[in-house]
Amino acid sequence: MSVLSYPYGGSSSYPRTRVSSLLLLLAALLVASTSALAYSIPVPDFPLLERQLRIRPSQKAQFDTAVAASQRALMSVAIAGLQVKERLSRELDKPLPDLHALYRLHEEAADLTLPNFREASREWERLFAMLDRSQVDALKRFLRDQLSFLSPNWQ
Repeated sequence: MSVLSYPYGGSSSYPRTRVSSLLLLLAALLVASTSALAYSIPVPDFPLLERQLRIRPSQKAQFDTAVAASQRALMSVAIAGLQVKERLSRELDKPLPDLHALYRLHEEAADLTLPNFREASREWERLFAMLDRSQVDALKRFLRDQLSFLSPNWQ
């Protein structure tokens, strides 16, 4: 058996095709798991947070602005996930899917969501500047309770 012959009668492109298929499968699983994670993140209970912070009337407008910005950011993740799912499906339906296109899906999803998260961050920073010490402590407890799913030891 020569170095160039293949035991299953395949051509010299057989190993390359198999490696491409495995890479494509790994990319698809990565994108799918990222999208699934985006759908499984629980939405914070903002009315509960408002009660726990005991928002004063002077803080109410900024709190509402920060919550709205957060909801837009979370919605952008869901929309980006749907777009990724659709484009992934179209790419995988092709006879020769483009691995570079699959890689770009992740970047494009980040490009869609990042501005919304930056806006939400700015609005929360404005609210934090208005909070007193007891409200900051209440916010820390709320975050610890709401984000405990990320890690049992998260502080």
